[in-house]
Amino acid sequence: MEILLAKSAGFCFGVKRAVDMAFKTDSTKKTYTLGHIIHNETVTHQLHEKGIESIEHMDHVPMDQLIIRAHGVPEEVYQEAYEKSVHVIDATCPYVTKIHKLVSRHEKEGFNIILIGDANHPEIIGINGWTKKGCIILKNKSELDFSQLSQDARYFIVSQTTYKKAVVDEIVEALEQAGYNIKFMNTICSATSERQNEAREMASQVEAMVVIGSRHSSNTQKLYEICGSLCPKTYCIDDASMLKEEDFEGIEKVGVTAGASTPADVIDEVLTKLQQI
Repeated sequence: MEILLAKSAGFCFGVKRAVDMAFKTDSTKKTYTLGHIIHNETVTHQLHEKGIESIEHMDHVPMDQLIIRAHGVPEEVYQEAYEKSVHVIDATCPYVTKIHKLVSRHEKEGFNIILIGDANHPEIIGINGWTKKGCIILKNKSELDFSQLSQDARYFIVSQTTYKKAVVDEIVEALEQAGYNIKFMNTICSATSERQNEAREMASQVEAMVVIGSRHSSNTQKLYEICGSLCPKTYCIDDASMLKEEDFEGIEKVGVTAGASTPADVIDEVLTKLQQI
């Protein structure tokens, strides 16, 4: 069986930066991450062993340091940390920080903000928290309600950095065709676009695809959807233990990709298991 590994598989720049910052943190001080630093159980467990726990809010939790996760957080979190004299280690992905600044500036300039992504995703929650009025959040075109929009208003459109480009383009096109005054900035990070394009090309050339990553990871799930639409035998796994030998019977060529939060050692273990198969 020939095994092809996507060049872009594994940690992206923003995730690697966040993980490196977390592991370099002085854990002799009482340190927490606000939410999981990234969507990967292996990394979360390793930080736990280092003495760094994850919390969902700062209320009634004594601490010296707070690590802001790669997904970013609302502006109010920084203010709360300042008021409690908690040192902030900001591991927000720089691409996400850029969106925070963009939505804040454009709202001050009189734009209404349209944010494309999953309303429950921490990155979207964080971006929304950098506006005063809140964003119009759209998961897909079917959630676009023209009755809530005004032809007299101006709209600034951005998206979750890990979102599917096709979904974003569809919403932007619908707004353009309807004649709304919009300003669109493509905020899907280049690593995500590269990863999705590579997965699309690979899935069309193999008999089976393996997508490695957490089921809680947005970019992993987008890869799974893309690969599954082109290769019926597409499997999304957390690690090598989830591989089943019978799934690869008669398969001569298999492709492997991984989400941006998947560590290199997890990818290596999957490749070793596939080679054994």
